[in-house]
Amino acid sequence: MMKKLFLSLKKKKLIWLLLSFGIVVAICVVLIIHKNYIPFWVKWQEKELSIQREGGTTITFRLKGKKLVAQSDNGEKVFRSDERFKLQDFIITDVDRDGQDEIITVLWKKGIYGKHKPFWVDDDEDKYSQHIFIYRFDPGGKIVSMWGASQTGILVRRIKVFEKNPQIIMCEDKDGDITLWKWDSFGLKSVDSDVTVLSFGDNLIHTEIYEYAEKEQGGSFDFLYEPFKDEIESADIAALNAETVLVDKRSLVSGYPSFGSPIAVGEAIANVGFDIAVCGNNHIMDKGIGALDSTIDFYKSKDIVCPGIQKSSDTEYRPYELISRKGIKFAVFSYTYGTNVGDISEKYPNVVHYLPTNDNQEKEMISELKAARQDADFIIVFVHWGEEYNKNVTSQQQKYAALFAEGGADVVIGSHPHMVQEVETIKRTDGGETLIFYSLGNFRAYQGQSPETKTGAEAKIIISYKWDSVEIKSYELKEINAFWQ
Repeated sequence: MMKKLFLSLKKKKLIWLLLSFGIVVAICVVLIIHKNYIPFWVKWQEKELSIQREGGTTITFRLKGKKLVAQSDNGEKVFRSDERFKLQDFIITDVDRDGQDEIITVLWKKGIYGKHKPFWVDDDEDKYSQHIFIYRFDPGGKIVSMWGASQTGILVRRIKVFEKNPQIIMCEDKDGDITLWKWDSFGLKSVDSDVTVLSFGDNLIHTEIYEYAEKEQGGSFDFLYEPFKDEIESADIAALNAETVLVDKRSLVSGYPSFGSPIAVGEAIANVGFDIAVCGNNHIMDKGIGALDSTIDFYKSKDIVCPGIQKSSDTEYRPYELISRKGIKFAVFSYTYGTNVGDISEKYPNVVHYLPTNDNQEKEMISELKAARQDADFIIVFVHWGEEYNKNVTSQQQKYAALFAEGGADVVIGSHPHMVQEVETIKRTDGGETLIFYSLGNFRAYQGQSPETKTGAEAKIIISYKWDSVEIKSYELKEINAFWQ
């Protein structure tokens, strides 16, 4: 009996010893893995880049097997990355704008800091972390360390030279988001690369508004836009539907139904910081061709893009205007269903950009939209359509929205109904999406027929870079008080 008890205790002790040993081994394995762990999403690039140095010497850099080696055209090895480093990616460009190329690398090494760690750090972490190191050529032609970052705030999947500016580095993080970096005095700094587009609806200067400006504001209309000044100034592109044509004679100033607004209205639009005054609408010919021409001249003098119309002297049709912000080029289109004086295209074929009314015109518009992609990264269409005082989208609006999507438009912003209508996203055959704001309603007006005409909306769209394109990062529609009183 005692012998059996002794054997049982001995067996249990052996089991506990083995279990304890297994736990110790497991802990050791975990610690080893932890120290040597590099995330599975990391893709180790293999590439070859060459640069030409003074004197005609060509140096070729090869990244393979997580090591970077540089060799001159005479076979001499001029650089080899530190054996302790595992290189993930690299590019070559003149990042600091000194006329000499630098080598920018993404690498993994143990420890956050190098030998010159901050004095307040006692022990550096003995595990792999990602770094960006930059190397340069010294006066003797030797490749030496120039700068290193231990914590960039992102985990980089890959890097490349920014096509629009070779002094800027484009980084894609592990989630596919893009950041741009440039050299700033003593190191790389992230660049704000998102573009914010802010758009408002119908700007209608009714009689009550211009009379108040004349009597109470000394003829200034700045008061109209003051509530939105901060948002407009902070946006990269701010647009409104300038529904009333500008006139330079007091006798031509009038309200509904034939609008003519004082030049001071345009001054206020410029003062608050608008970049686009959309003029393709049904009221653009209310005061004749001369007022249309002078409206274009005024906005052009203020560096405000005025899409949807052209001067009567223009001999060539110009489908869109171009705007560039932070390296992103925008093609801006504008169309209207018509004008209050009828179709003037026979006499002035290029002046007003009308929506197509037959199959051939539809095909031509789609072709123009597609062609704009050769000049621009992003396409915005402003369109005057739909039925006044109708919150519901019409079948004709839906038809044109589908045509814009077929042409590859990225955003469509509608006006004319004087009421806010729905927002829709249409999937395109090219894999992209077209965002449709069917109507933003009124912006500044004196229409008190209903609560819907007193309420408008502002559309805020943020466009950001992707690796090989740009896309809408986010958007929102915010209600605003459009009724001035």
